[in-house]
Order: sequence, then C-alpha cells, then structure tokens
Amino acid sequence: MILNRSVAILGGDSRQLSLASYLVKEGICTRVYGLPKKDLSPNIEYFEDWREAIKGACAILLPLPASSDSKHLFAPLFDMAEPLLLTDLFGAAEKGVLIVGGKFSPTVKAAAAEIGLPLYDYFEREDLQTKNALPTAEGAIFILMREIPRTVSGLSVAVTGFGRVAKALVHLLLAMGASVTVAARKEADIKAARALGCKTVHLINKEALNALSEGQCVIFNTVPHWLFSEEVLCEMSPETLIVDLASAPGGVDANAAATHGIRVIWALSLPGKYAPVTAGEIIAQSVLSHLREEGIL
Repeated sequence: MILNRSVAILGGDSRQLSLASYLVKEGICTRVYGLPKKDLSPNIEYFEDWREAIKGACAILLPLPASSDSKHLFAPLFDMAEPLLLTDLFGAAEKGVLIVGGKFSPTVKAAAAEIGLPLYDYFEREDLQTKNALPTAEGAIFILMREIPRTVSGLSVAVTGFGRVAKALVHLLLAMGASVTVAARKEADIKAARALGCKTVHLINKEALNALSEGQCVIFNTVPHWLFSEEVLCEMSPETLIVDLASAPGGVDANAAATHGIRVIWALSLPGKYAPVTAGEIIAQSVLSHLREEGIL
C-alpha cells in the first residue's frame, strides 16, 4: 500500500474510469473530478470541485487527448457548467506537481512552459504505443466486420504503412484468412511483409497507389500523410471502402473522396472506443512506470 500519496484524475472518457480503477487496485489514493460519480467504485474519492480534487496530489492525470481544442479539459462524460480551461488548472496547480496527459498540443505545452509547469505526455512512451497497437487493430477489424457483409476470410484487403498498428492489423487479417497487400516505402518493410505471406506494393508514387487500389474491398491507411489525393481517388472504384487509422491530418482528401463517391471512415482513438478497459489499463501501466521512475510514487 502506498501511503500519503494521491493522484488526481480529471476528465476523460471510459479509459479514465478504467485508469482510476487500476490505480486503486495498486493501492494508490485516487481522487477524481470530471467523470460520472455513478460509474466510480466506492473507494475512489469523488469531487465536485476540481480545485479540491488536485489539492495535495503528487500528480494530476489528464485524459487522451488532454484537450480536444487546445483550451479546455477533454471531459465528454461530464456536463460542466463552465468547461475547465487548462490555463486555469495550470495556474492553480501546486508547485512541483507533475501534470501528466496524452497528446498535449504545442499550444498547451507553451502555456505550461510559460509558468514553468512540468508536463509529461504519456502518449509519447514507446511501451504505450506498442501496447496500444493491438486494441487499435482489433477496433479496425470490428469496423471491417460491421461494414462489409462478407467473411474476412477470402477478402482482399490492403494496408498502407507498416508501423506498429499496421503490423498488428496485418497479423490479425492473415490469421482470419484475408488476402492482404501491404504498401510501404522501406525495402525492409516490404521484405518483412512478404515473409508473412502478404502481397506488396512499393509505395513510391501515384501509380503505385493506383495499383494498390485495384481489386481491394477495403484499404486501411495508417500513414498520416495525404496519400489518397484527388489524382488517386478519381481512379478508384466507388465500391472500395477506406478506413483511415492515421492520426491527424489523416491520409485521405475528404472532399475528393466525397466527389468520387468513395466511402471513408475516419477511425481515430479506436482503443478508447472499442476496448476502453484495456486502453485505460495500458495508460495506467505507462503512467505508473513513469511516476515510479521519477520517484513520485
């Protein structure tokens, strides 16, 4: 049991509920503001006032993302009369307290730096990125099964990129019997995909993307650059579904896709939507690792 140490959790979605439960099980005094009280276990301290929630806490844990507009706390499950400004939180935080959150924008980082307040972005941790790849891939498979009235077995599917999420997705698709084509730039990634039994396309130009698109039922994009431009989409079959898993700005020209009747699903934050308990536990493990590494807990 950790004595005389408490953390404050502010805002967030179901992942923060899971995070709070995980911390309590680890013996950490957990204080919460900005989540539904009815969804919290009795051994979690609930506060109506965020100032009271952060009082005496050794760390303040913000959600992923910490803010959706670079100004206010992200708290979609909680009806606030006045949304909490992060600058107000930063100004009220006690000296030396560490504020931990996910995907801090440059604007938020600059606001904290201006008053000398330390921020730690757990989304940048390698262990979190690696663990998050599987629930992201499983969420993508869920979308595929929901949107396509066929079995995954025998389906022709393409994946652009070959990073953590793409690799996890490819493994699941192959295990389910899909015919998978991987498009990547690096020769090492091409060789690795072929070794798994995938068809491959060397992603070097528009012609390569056009070749990739032929005969595919679904294309999963994991590359956060505009690969699917007007030039590519105008030659794509309108029966092709694109599921964009890439972070902003994504990889698809939305206006061009609409013009050419290409259906696009922007699938962001899949772990939080399809596996919030697991996603919250992953965040908790990463946050705890950092707090212990820094001697805070």
